[in-house]
Amino acid sequence: MNKLFKGIIIIVLIFFFSLFFSRYNNYYENKKVLTDSAIERFEKDLKEGKEIVASNYIEEDKNYNNRISSIGIKASKIIEGTFNKGMRFLMKYIEKLQ
Repeated sequence: MNKLFKGIIIIVLIFFFSLFFSRYNNYYENKKVLTDSAIERFEKDLKEGKEIVASNYIEEDKNYNNRISSIGIKASKIIEGTFNKGMRFLMKYIEKLQ
């Protein structure tokens, strides 16, 4: 039973840290980049003298999230908030002892 509990805790910690670091290393950062086809459309419209509107050439962002990743991110936010509150409490307690 003890080995099973330790195994579950290790898996949860690995899952948490992988989501935590992927969130903070800009892996999910949204960047607006023109694709080659959008550049070609822009150049063609420019040559034809059409009105240029930037939003016509920027493609919609794809959402790669699924339920599991959303649940994981929500869980990591909850764990992060709980950890931060616990550390603040601990630091205040240590400060009072001095």
